[in-house]
Amino acid sequence: MPEPKKPDLSDSRTFENLKAAFTADCQDVARFRYFANRADLEGSLDSAVLFRAATEGQATRTLGHLEFLSAVCDPVTRVRIGANEQNLRAAISRTSYEGETMYVNFAKTAREEGFDAVAEWFESLAAAELQLQRRFELALASLGPRSSDSSAEHEPLS
Repeated sequence: MPEPKKPDLSDSRTFENLKAAFTADCQDVARFRYFANRADLEGSLDSAVLFRAATEGQATRTLGHLEFLSAVCDPVTRVRIGANEQNLRAAISRTSYEGETMYVNFAKTAREEGFDAVAEWFESLAAAELQLQRRFELALASLGPRSSDSSAEHEPLS
C-alpha cells in the first residue's frame, strides 16, 4: 500500500501562521530586552530579571518556528535556508535590502517630515547593514567554490 502524500507546507495556512508567530516572537524578544533595560534603569531588578527570562523563552520559541519554516524558506527573504551557505546567502539578501533600500528610504522620509535625528539614525543603520553585508560576503567567499551549482537553492522563491 503506498504511503499517503505529505501535505505541502509551502502553500499552507500553517506556513503563514508559522511566519506570523516567528515575527511576533522576534518582536517580543526586542521589546522584552528593552523593557528589561528600562527596569534596570528604574531600579526594578525583579522586573528586569523577569523580562530577561521572558526574552530567553521567546528567543527559544523563534528558533522552533524557524526550524519548521526552514523546510520551506527564510520567512523574511524567501531564500532557502538551512545549510551555512544558504544561511549566508539569506543574510546577504536581507542586509543588502536593508542597507541599500529600506533604511535609505526610511531616512529620506524622516528628513522630509523634519525628523533629522531619526533620519541620521536610519542612515547610520544603512551603513551598518552594508558593513554587515560585506562581512557575510567574505564569510561566503571563504567557503570556497560552491559544492553544488543548484541555483534553485540560492534564489528567492516566487
